[in-house]
Amino acid sequence: MLAKFFRRPLVQRLRRSCWPIIPLAMAILYWGTQLQWSVSYDLQMPSGHLIRLSACVLFAVVGFVVSSRAWRRHTYLIYAICVLLLILVMFIGRETNHSRRWIDMFAGFKIQPSEFMKLAMILALSKWFADHPRPQTIRAIIKPAIMCFVPAFLVLIEPDLGTSLVFVPLFMTFVWMAGMPWKKYRWLVLLPLFLAPAAWLVIQDYQKERVMTWWHQNELSPEELAAEGYHLWHSKLAVGSGGMQGYGWGQGPENRLGRLPERHNDFVFPVIAEESGFIGATSFLLLYLSFGLLLIYYSSRHRCRFTRLVLAGVGVHFLSHMVINVGVTLGVWPTTGLPLPMISFGGSSMMISGAAIGIALSVGGNRAPLLSSR
Repeated sequence: MLAKFFRRPLVQRLRRSCWPIIPLAMAILYWGTQLQWSVSYDLQMPSGHLIRLSACVLFAVVGFVVSSRAWRRHTYLIYAICVLLLILVMFIGRETNHSRRWIDMFAGFKIQPSEFMKLAMILALSKWFADHPRPQTIRAIIKPAIMCFVPAFLVLIEPDLGTSLVFVPLFMTFVWMAGMPWKKYRWLVLLPLFLAPAAWLVIQDYQKERVMTWWHQNELSPEELAAEGYHLWHSKLAVGSGGMQGYGWGQGPENRLGRLPERHNDFVFPVIAEESGFIGATSFLLLYLSFGLLLIYYSSRHRCRFTRLVLAGVGVHFLSHMVINVGVTLGVWPTTGLPLPMISFGGSSMMISGAAIGIALSVGGNRAPLLSSR
């Protein structure tokens, strides 16, 4: 009976796939559950997070059950639907804090189209570069660049600067994985640096204020610390006060006294550092880093270009979120809103994280690894 079970197609696909990411993902989800429990005001297990956790697992199962061939065949349809949702959110989206990012559905449920667009972008760019020869010139990547720019621009005008920035490392990764020669690729790396000053002309006033606060973060007056520098100051205070071992679960002063804004979402890492200390925060970062790098490692073991690109794209998706989210809380980057997948509060983020893992398992189980470099 057991031998018959392991001969089933789905089980065989899982065995061929990058299944070691499953225990890592489960560990990250467990850490996120404990963290959301800690930031709850009454220290009761948040039922809403359990629902989001269930949605994450459900989307992972669906993503895995659907075959790689089906994902590849319907990639552009998924991309078009997500672009339409980004356009639709500008007209019927819920306005919160001067931005429109969510569409109300039913029974109080809402979706964030920009989160779905991230996964659609991974699939669309994977199919494009898999179906075309290696890009040898800048002209060869104009069409996929437009595919990336359109949704990034729609997300930027919501406005949601943090999410729009995620599309940049994704696109750069796909161009590199597609095989563009370094002599051409280096100009693509330098281009964002040249265009960065021009971004000052199009960002919102509150975003300019955040940049100036970040630039002078060590010279802020008491009045500025109580106003525009409040988030960053209390974030760094929580990280620094944790010491080596932290205050313990649910005992962090910045967390329990409610002085750390958005500690359930964008500023969730300072709670980890405050309550788990340097040892716990480092362990968490190593766990998250291992999860992303393992996906990139498995991408190098497959013949199929579509499989390689999807696995690498999913890995970079998680790693780029970690770098930006944690960097913001430490003052490395200007303050911008971006969740930490599988950890932060947010139903759409949890669903897309689960779907990304499921799709990675699905496409990764199609072909056996290469037996040799030849």
